[in-house]
Amino acid sequence: MKTCGDSLNLFVKLQMPRQSFTAAHLELRHRTYFAILYVPKDVRYLLNKTKFYKSTQTGDRRLAEQRAAAFVMIWQQEIDTARHNAEDPVIRSAMDLNSQRHRKDVSSLVDEVIDDETFKIRNAHGNFTADVFNSIATGDQPVLETFFNPWKEHQIKRGLKPKTIDKMCEPVKLLISSFPTPNTLTFEYITGWIRYIAPQMGLTAQGVKRHFEAFRNFYAYLQSKDVVSRITPNPFLVPDEFRISNKPNSKSLNKSSSWIPFLPEDIVSLYAHAKTQEDEPLATLILLGAYTGARIEELCSLKSSQVSVSGTYFTITDAKTKAGNRVVPIHPKINESIIKLLSESTDDYLLSGLTENKYGDRSNAIGKRFGRLKTKYGFHSKQVFHSIRKTFITMMENAGISENLTADIVGHEKPRITYGLYSGGATLPVMREAILKISYPFIEQPIPTV
Repeated sequence: MKTCGDSLNLFVKLQMPRQSFTAAHLELRHRTYFAILYVPKDVRYLLNKTKFYKSTQTGDRRLAEQRAAAFVMIWQQEIDTARHNAEDPVIRSAMDLNSQRHRKDVSSLVDEVIDDETFKIRNAHGNFTADVFNSIATGDQPVLETFFNPWKEHQIKRGLKPKTIDKMCEPVKLLISSFPTPNTLTFEYITGWIRYIAPQMGLTAQGVKRHFEAFRNFYAYLQSKDVVSRITPNPFLVPDEFRISNKPNSKSLNKSSSWIPFLPEDIVSLYAHAKTQEDEPLATLILLGAYTGARIEELCSLKSSQVSVSGTYFTITDAKTKAGNRVVPIHPKINESIIKLLSESTDDYLLSGLTENKYGDRSNAIGKRFGRLKTKYGFHSKQVFHSIRKTFITMMENAGISENLTADIVGHEKPRITYGLYSGGATLPVMREAILKISYPFIEQPIPTV
């Protein structure tokens, strides 16, 4: 390793030889022997486990020893591979030295190695890297990478969706690869760093915002574990040049705007184009969105069992928010289409045959087809499938429907405390009466069943 120089030769000699199989790798439980190998502390964070453990499926000790020996050989190879694949040789060296400091027979010698290596790294790589190396090697600071897997598991236990967690993982990995220890997470370091890497990585203001959201999530976890002080100000403040504002009079360099609703005739046009391309599932999805105002994820995940047999309403039970769990009336114009979809479903979903991505999302592929369709026919980049929902809400407002009633139909929080906190919500007949005000300029009346 270039940064550690000749002193590492001494460190290598201090290393304990790799263990071969011994009887200590066997454990008898309920008349069955189990093979067991404890993972060295320096690679536990890489393998995300403290020990390997597997049944030999026998109570015969000699046979168990043979089988366990094979297991242990494989496990030791995994440990060696983990060490070999460590990304940062400086951090790896520091962690290895720190583990050796606990051996009484060589602790003083290891301290000399640490001092020597710190001096060499300071000359070769500067104060920051040298200080990080020294703080890890001496045990003054933990390695942030060791908290990555526990942080990720914590997000899973919290109930965050896998897609959300995966989106946070890459920024957090980037962070801990640049800032190995808690004491390096300072406002000054973070600000200078993001200003340097954002242009290199092609990060937009929105990209920087998403990165900082992940950083703050990870930092909050570190605070909850007392790795960093709970009273220390959060260092992840987005620099001014990356801040985004949706206020029209804001002096922010980055302005954001929300999705633009379609005109009713635009939706009719999109529906017709989907039919022309013989994309029946997409045409149906556009139709359902237009007459219900439901989100694309809600429609694509809607099961047949959530739709009334008469096809007059459906129930959403796993929405993004509490208010999103609701009963939605089905417009009479699409009632026949709904009944036909129910009778033809082959997979228990109203929209049958949609493919899932790795997160189990059935809306991903068809959503991309909608994106290609609207782009092909010249619609604005700010017009997406969610714009259909905005069209629906706009039409409800123009028809004189109250905000509270519209909120019940589309699954929004009510704006005021009286209805929002105390009301049980509008009844289905009242909501059905409201959606009758929705009308699109389809030439064919009634809309043909899909």
